[in-house]
Amino acid sequence: MSDATLSVRLPDELRREVDDFAKATKRSRSFVVKEAVEAYMQDQREYQAAIEEGEREADLGVLVSGDAVKKWLLSWGTDNELLRPEPDILPDDKP
Repeated sequence: MSDATLSVRLPDELRREVDDFAKATKRSRSFVVKEAVEAYMQDQREYQAAIEEGEREADLGVLVSGDAVKKWLLSWGTDNELLRPEPDILPDDKP
């Protein structure tokens, strides 16, 4: 697989930050930008996969109640932060 060149316009401050980081880590600007784009794309793939999984679960009737989500969100940033809630609305298995 060959590498292709891509031109990107960056605000001056971001360009300086990339250059400073590249210098501090003894890497090239291109290396830093490539690593950043790879990390961003991995995050986006994982985000899209999570959305698709949530849609599949919702289509099956597997959901998390609003009350459970609210309780979880209200715990954020507290000493007793809760884990992400598990589905508590499940499809009815009765015929």
